Amino acid sequence: MDDNVSDSLEPWQNRMTGLESEEMSVATERLATNPPHGLIETTFSPFHCLYSDALHFHTESRLRMSLSESEASRLARASLTLYLDSASALVHQAAVELGRPELWPLVADPSRPMPLAEVWRLLPSIIGEGPAGTFRPEQAPWPQFTELLSMRMSWIYPGPAIERKAYYKQSNLDGSFEVLAPHESRGLGGPPPESLVWPRTGLPREPYALRPHHLDTARKVLDSAIEALDRRLFGALTRENRHRREPVRRVVNT
Repeated sequence: MDDNVSDSLEPWQNRMTGLESEEMSVATERLATNPPHGLIETTFSPFHCLYSDALHFHTESRLRMSLSESEASRLARASLTLYLDSASALVHQAAVELGRPELWPLVADPSRPMPLAEVWRLLPSIIGEGPAGTFRPEQAPWPQFTELLSMRMSWIYPGPAIERKAYYKQSNLDGSFEVLAPHESRGLGGPPPESLVWPRTGLPREPYALRPHHLDTARKVLDSAIEALDRRLFGALTRENRHRREPVRRVVNT
């Protein structure tokens, strides 16, 4: 390139470089005052999360029943597990948030876990300063709820093989088989009905026998237990939707 041409272009190049630097400076300033992304903070509720997931699998289990009984049962087991885990999260969270500081570690310390039925029974004493509402363990829903928790424990602590027998009714025509109903057991030379189902809820002892209608029973028992516990706490458990609330705020960078 001719030296005269080069010399004539240099002022324009310098000017363009200056404009680019100015534009970058303006852009940087805008980003500093109005960044493209903000920070959101929320406090999640494990009870709300697990219970909502349980409801989802509950619905899916019912929808799949007409297509695949085994798939519906698999979803039912997932749903029941989540329902019972939400029951655990509910009372442990309430103990920490509402309980007296010197008492809540007695029931909500994961290094020293207490049986879940005991946590439900003791929670009003952990939270309240005065007497709690009446507790009648022999009245519904407590016997049924305790049985639900026992069912959960039987899955986690299975015991010896002799305690895990399951029975099915097989067709002599095509070899197909299905879960043995309690009322059919005696006629086929099977075990007594109480060895097939839990006596108070009627839920099957065998996990593979769980069906969507069993979830309807389990959810009803759990919801009734939550309502009964809330009455013992004079509404503190669910006041202002405390057990489901997940507050959200925008974090301001100062």
